[in-house]
Amino acid sequence: MEQLPKYKYYRINFNNEKIDDNNALAIKLRSITKYSPNDYNKPVIKESRDIVEIISDEAEFKEHYCVSLIITPFLEKKFKQSIEVKLENLISVYGLDNIHFTDIFNRKSKIRDKRNEFLQKYAEVISGIKYMCCLSISKNKIELLNEMDTEKTTDEELFHTLFWNLFERVIISFRDHSIFHIWFEQEYSLSKKSMNKIAKRLIGKLSSGIDHINNKYPEKYISILKYPLFFSKKALLYSSLSDLVAYVSNKIQHKIDSGIPLKKIQKEYYILLKLIKNIFINYSGLSSKDIVNLIDNTN
Repeated sequence: MEQLPKYKYYRINFNNEKIDDNNALAIKLRSITKYSPNDYNKPVIKESRDIVEIISDEAEFKEHYCVSLIITPFLEKKFKQSIEVKLENLISVYGLDNIHFTDIFNRKSKIRDKRNEFLQKYAEVISGIKYMCCLSISKNKIELLNEMDTEKTTDEELFHTLFWNLFERVIISFRDHSIFHIWFEQEYSLSKKSMNKIAKRLIGKLSSGIDHINNKYPEKYISILKYPLFFSKKALLYSSLSDLVAYVSNKIQHKIDSGIPLKKIQKEYYILLKLIKNIFINYSGLSSKDIVNLIDNTN
């Protein structure tokens, strides 16, 4: 297991891995990503201008299930750490432990009177990251089970299916030889006793999803990192971005599906809709046209 300082961002892998090549392509790839061509499925066989980070999150609210993805260009370690420092300073000023939007928009939020001010400063920090896009799926459980043609499934399998369905929408918009790193929020204890068991399970789960993509799109040559990448709640950048998109998608979609008038929703969530519009260069893949139109019409 490799980790950045303070256990914010890390990957799970097995220790018997060895650098398997030292050709020019491999050396250049490692200088950027720290990974070798054969660390990917399919292996990297030529230089690519598209090295992409996919940041995923899951949410459930009143039987509405959501998976969200954020697409961002590859972020170098030093740049990521600089953003982390700025966000740490920001939450310190406002007395927060993290950036969790359910808490921020709670009626008892400690920054309720300064919420708009905080979010404006948050957007200023995040604006240092260019060309981010977001997309999501948010539907009620009955609808999802009907689409999966099953009467019952675990939440884990449901989220797994939603993630790979959403990921398919990502890859069709990228050229061949694009390189993908997939990030998930940490859900497991990192105790040494359970680490190997967890690692095998998560690597197997990721591998099965990649195999599904390769089998469904055999003509598409993309390279996906074999190892699960994770961020903890201490990772303020990825945890806040992923939580933002999942919260907006699922909370607002539930209200739309419940028949709440769109004008009322826009008024209630104006600051969040504006935040999405200011941060992301493209949000057209969010869970419904209604949400996209609400964001478009927020000035």
